[in-house]
Amino acid sequence: MKTKKKYGLFSVLLVILLIVVVATYFIDGRDGSVSYLAIGDVFLNYVQSIYYFFDTIIFILVVGGLYGALNKSSSYKKLVTSIATKMEGKEKLFVVVSTIVFALLASLTGLNVILLIFIPFVVSIILLLGFDKLVALSSTVVAVLVGFIGGIFITFRDASNQYATSYTTFDKLVGLESDYGNIFPKILLLVIAVGLLIFYTLKHIKKIEDGEIKNELSNNDVFFIEPRDKSGKKVKVDYSKKKSWPIMVMGAILLVLLVLGFMPWNSLFGIEVFNDFHTWLTELTIPKFNLFGHKFSEYPVFTSLISANFSAFGEWGSLGTYMMAVVLIALFIFILKFVSRVKFSELMDGFIYGVKKMVPAVMIVMLAYTVLVCVYNNGMVETIISNAADSFGDNVIIGALIAMVGGILHVDVYYTVAGVFTPIVTSLTDEANLSVYAVMFQSLYGLVQIVGPTSLLLIVGLSYLEVPYGKWLKYIWRFILILLIVILIVLMIVSLL
Repeated sequence: MKTKKKYGLFSVLLVILLIVVVATYFIDGRDGSVSYLAIGDVFLNYVQSIYYFFDTIIFILVVGGLYGALNKSSSYKKLVTSIATKMEGKEKLFVVVSTIVFALLASLTGLNVILLIFIPFVVSIILLLGFDKLVALSSTVVAVLVGFIGGIFITFRDASNQYATSYTTFDKLVGLESDYGNIFPKILLLVIAVGLLIFYTLKHIKKIEDGEIKNELSNNDVFFIEPRDKSGKKVKVDYSKKKSWPIMVMGAILLVLLVLGFMPWNSLFGIEVFNDFHTWLTELTIPKFNLFGHKFSEYPVFTSLISANFSAFGEWGSLGTYMMAVVLIALFIFILKFVSRVKFSELMDGFIYGVKKMVPAVMIVMLAYTVLVCVYNNGMVETIISNAADSFGDNVIIGALIAMVGGILHVDVYYTVAGVFTPIVTSLTDEANLSVYAVMFQSLYGLVQIVGPTSLLLIVGLSYLEVPYGKWLKYIWRFILILLIVILIVLMIVSLL
């Protein structure tokens, strides 16, 4: 039964992959001819997905390792339990605040995947408050994706060049002069979507309280719920002598550094102060000082005291990787050893255990990336878009359907933009529709990520919490349907303005 829960999503992705393989026998590829996908190529693409998205895989594993290490810290356990204790009688308020905070962070920073670092922490508190796994997912993972739907500052690498280091937005990509041209529909979508999500989550909680549905807490020991002995009996632990504030401060600093580092300040706002400071810092040299006839400033090690390989704030994502986040997590764990006074061997045991717990999620993520590699390399989606443009012209409904299907087949936003959004925009004949299509694609991509089996955050959330994909669909489909209707109405309003 446990295996079924873990790998139900894996089976769904296998079916999608099979459909993609069959479709390549009937739909022309990017070169204008049928370029069928051999079974052997599918296996090769699965292996190659490790190479193409190695940084994402490492990032996911390290996040699991982080919480495995944290669970060895009594200070962290005190932090979780103390927050839960303070929220007694205000449990629903915590759920509401969590939803709003994650949605706002995602909307204002666009760091959807990076926010995965903080999701297990909040999930642990929500479960400790007595809510079930579906509430935990709604208040964290779904909240982040809702923030993407109404994202004010959603950025990604310039899709016009695979090796580009500059970042752009949906608005800039369609040629709008300002990122604020669509600010009204984005804020409207954000407010409505967050409100709907809170209403939907609280309604689910009410059904549990009324006994209409079962409350299913996570039995995954990666999430700290309550200490128990071998018989399952609760054990009282005295954390009064432990200090939790250092971990709280470390977490806050980590969040600030991630926002400063990964948010493209220069590309988005034209702020160059971080780049200028980085240039000054990396060019620091020791003043002229001779020793045995040698000038210290002549040696590279002194010419650049701070490694230039550490990019400036705002440029950490310029290479399209999450490795700086991995470096910060490693530093966090290192400092945790001294703050919590935990043996290094215990932290490493916890880290390895947490990594192992994340392996099933990584295996599924790799399969989702395999779907992406197969579809993107073949280019059949571009053929579908071209044929749809010839048959239906600038039809928003057809464009929306293609955007949703494209979102399911492309787990990475960059490749979704390059393989789906850019061809759609290119096929448009009326430039007046560009603004509408920018809002449409961003919102529908976020919507698909809430329910699509290739959604990275959803895969990690469902796998980590051991929630069957079928159960998730049964829970979330009404919310998706209502939100889809809202998005279409907002798009109609935008098209009339």
